[in-house]
Amino acid sequence: MATRSISVSLEEGLLADLDAHSANRSAAVSEAISLWLQQRQLEALQLAYTGLAQLHGGDLKDAARDTVTMGAEAMERLDG
Repeated sequence: MATRSISVSLEEGLLADLDAHSANRSAAVSEAISLWLQQRQLEALQLAYTGLAQLHGGDLKDAARDTVTMGAEAMERLDG
């Protein structure tokens, strides 16, 4: 995948910790952002599933179908 150079400002302490744990700042920041995005996607799924737990009757059947689709799409994004 193509990369693009950007500028990021970090607190001194955070930068020192980053340097202490990684020899490659770009790789560490890229991994951190990927993990952050995955976490946000999982939180969105959890919120959606919480909403589904409150459904009853006919709405539940439609929601279950939509949940399978939404879960598959989320997994594709995480793998992509």
